[in-house]
Amino acid sequence: RGSRDGEARGARRRPRLGSDELLTLERRSVTVQVPATSANLGSGYDCIGMALDMWNELTVERADKFSITVEGEGADEIPLDDSNLVVVGLRAAFRAAGKPVPTLRYHLKQKIPHGRGLGSSSAAIVAGILAGLVIAGHKLDVQGHEELLQIATEIEGHPDNVAPAMYGGVQVGVYDEQQRRWSSERVPLPHGLVFVMFIPDFVGKTSELRKVVPQQVDLKDAVFNMGRLAWLIMALHTGKVENLRVGFEDRLHQPQRGAAVYKHLYPLMKASYEAGAVGAYLSGAGPVVMAITTGGAGDFFTQNHQQRTDQRVARAMSEAADKMGVKGKVYVTHPTNVGGVVVHADPPFSSSELVYNGET
Repeated sequence: RGSRDGEARGARRRPRLGSDELLTLERRSVTVQVPATSANLGSGYDCIGMALDMWNELTVERADKFSITVEGEGADEIPLDDSNLVVVGLRAAFRAAGKPVPTLRYHLKQKIPHGRGLGSSSAAIVAGILAGLVIAGHKLDVQGHEELLQIATEIEGHPDNVAPAMYGGVQVGVYDEQQRRWSSERVPLPHGLVFVMFIPDFVGKTSELRKVVPQQVDLKDAVFNMGRLAWLIMALHTGKVENLRVGFEDRLHQPQRGAAVYKHLYPLMKASYEAGAVGAYLSGAGPVVMAITTGGAGDFFTQNHQQRTDQRVARAMSEAADKMGVKGKVYVTHPTNVGGVVVHADPPFSSSELVYNGET
């Protein structure tokens, strides 16, 4: 009887199923995955972006000595000290939690090309914030307050990449002057879109590329972009993919970057349209050129390729780049409606009574 009583008392001491106590334990280690993002979408400079099915992974664990190790894309270009954006993001999370940052070991598995306009910086920031919150055992108000977005945007400066990296899908972000905070809303995506991106071998430096974007624009150009962005969002809402091409048109940044830096931009866009793409634009600050095709249904390799145009568009973009002497590769993927996610934690969030996706 004494043993059974002891077991009963022990059971009462365990955190209750789904309780804050269980979810806010400080943890020894965590692994998170965060998607690539494609910002601007032509007409939506600095205010719209989309998550793509291409993922970086970050593992953080308590340690006796600080260290960062990196494998994959950009491994030789990423800083291994506390200037690394995963560390910056994690420290911001600990500040939000009001706790000191412990000594940690970081391991990065990189699939998002570094400095190509696919949101590698935002992925690092969001990964660090998510990992920091889990290690610290701290939660934030998201709905109605978007505290996570405030932290990420304070680091990044604008929401077009960090919002989809957090929430997935297509996100439109604005600064709400009344509430004095950043807000983001999801825009629905039509089914069956396939994204074909040409990824040049060279890196685009966002700080330099912003210098070619005019600080003042003519009213007619501002009106042009406002109309195109509204048209783009309506095309996504209604599923009228034939309207995407007009929605991606822009006068604020793509012509300037194409003329000054990216000579391959408009020739590759032209080639993609001639091969059957329904949309094309400069991804983020570039140099990636993104083309959108239709007809995707299920797995790439089990669907008759004649029902889709992505392979034809990929060949056309690659051939156009070869003619211009631009080296690179073509990557084909889907959008993802899921943003950054915890895939492993120690101790785990799951229990024998409540199992989260992937037994996290």
